[in-house]
Amino acid sequence: MKTHLFTTASVAGLSLCTFAAQAQTLPDTAIAVNTSPARLAAPAEPVPGGRAGAPKAFQTHRWAEDWTAEPEDNAPFTQRVKHIRLGQSGAYLTLGGEARVYYTDWTHSSLGLRKADANTPTQTRLRLSADLHANPYLRAYVELGDNRETGETAATVPNQDKLDIYQAFVDVTLPLSESQRLTLRPGRFEMPLGNGKLVGVREGLNMRYTYQGAQLTYSLTGQASVTLFDVYPVDIQKGTFDDAVNRNTHFRGGYISLPKAAYGLNLDLYGYDVNRARGTLFEGTGPDERKSLGARVWQKSSQWDVDVEMVRQSGTFITKSVEAYAVMFEAGYRWPDTKYEPRLGLRLNAFSGDDKSGDNQSGTFVAPAPRLPLISEAGFFNLSNLIDAYPSLTLKPMKALTLTLGPDFLWRQNAADGVYIGSSGASFAPYGEDRFIGTDLNLEATWQVNKNLQIKLYETRFIAGDAFKASGGKNGNYFGLMTGYRF
Repeated sequence: MKTHLFTTASVAGLSLCTFAAQAQTLPDTAIAVNTSPARLAAPAEPVPGGRAGAPKAFQTHRWAEDWTAEPEDNAPFTQRVKHIRLGQSGAYLTLGGEARVYYTDWTHSSLGLRKADANTPTQTRLRLSADLHANPYLRAYVELGDNRETGETAATVPNQDKLDIYQAFVDVTLPLSESQRLTLRPGRFEMPLGNGKLVGVREGLNMRYTYQGAQLTYSLTGQASVTLFDVYPVDIQKGTFDDAVNRNTHFRGGYISLPKAAYGLNLDLYGYDVNRARGTLFEGTGPDERKSLGARVWQKSSQWDVDVEMVRQSGTFITKSVEAYAVMFEAGYRWPDTKYEPRLGLRLNAFSGDDKSGDNQSGTFVAPAPRLPLISEAGFFNLSNLIDAYPSLTLKPMKALTLTLGPDFLWRQNAADGVYIGSSGASFAPYGEDRFIGTDLNLEATWQVNKNLQIKLYETRFIAGDAFKASGGKNGNYFGLMTGYRF
């Protein structure tokens, strides 16, 4: 698979270099966004989960951006590179990049699970991408990344990865009709699915989740999207151009998205099959093979938003049969015409735990590839044996400033199972019948300085419950300050 990636990347790189050489002969004009139509009406990029990126806007996943519109003559350089016309055929090249600095200060980052768990690291993330649209049905995307971490007392592997190929893939689209298309994506890529809770990115760390393999997406405009995938996660190494495939974890499955399926609600259905050579729970460490079948119903308007998801897991952990579940609910109401545009939100989650250690069944839920941060930006807890209730208030004191705050109350789902800390599977041992863990007090502030620059501040104070303290748990605190620039 590693050889396959570099073959794909080399072909894409040669194509990019050839087209870039042609672009150098063009006059330095016509490269800022306007509303005139592109020469060829390219189909929207397939985004798993049925979502499409808005034109001329930065996206969380850079390959989902739409820069088909040609730029104005007098646009600044950072806009001109978003659409570099390559000859008269309609082909164009989009260049992009990101620079991010993220300072964090932890007090008891493991809430006492490890003795020395204070940490004050600073992350730096650099990205440079090239997106070649040869025609409406063929595109190649390459993204380089450099990730560093300084000041850490406990190193986190996804934060340290010197210059490497972060993403490299080709999209080949077959038009089936005016409204239907089929897109094959082989290579290395990010793979967000649905709302990203169970299969998401890893924005809290330098390196997001990336996978190597193939993805096939069928799209019927406005009616359905079906994504099938067979991938392995990328194994992150500290050196330069040394990332490879992690053959110890195999991830495959499918995701169906049906917009406005019934009564104006969107319906998603999915099935995941994850085979890990080594998984860790309170019950032990060993092979973990589990299948997840889930359904999601969601809707969003200018005032209301609601998202309900249910998952059932089966399979085997070591020699035990797996019977686990998760239920996720998130809703809110917003007053857009009121001062500060307040939104009241409520999140309720339940992730099952094991009810009896030592038997032949495992009831602990394990998310396939959960987003990071998990419950809060602090990421103190994992999505296993956990119930949380999070009422929140969101305000916009200024157009560019958004504040969200609220308490998150946390319990063990089952008193016979432990408290799972972070994303490693490590846990505190079960303690008595008191299931209450504690409370996260969360504050998040986002300042969109301009189109390119964003500053975020996070503060989470964890107040441990008495029973959790008695088992060795401690209060914790997390502070984060993130500054990111994109072009």
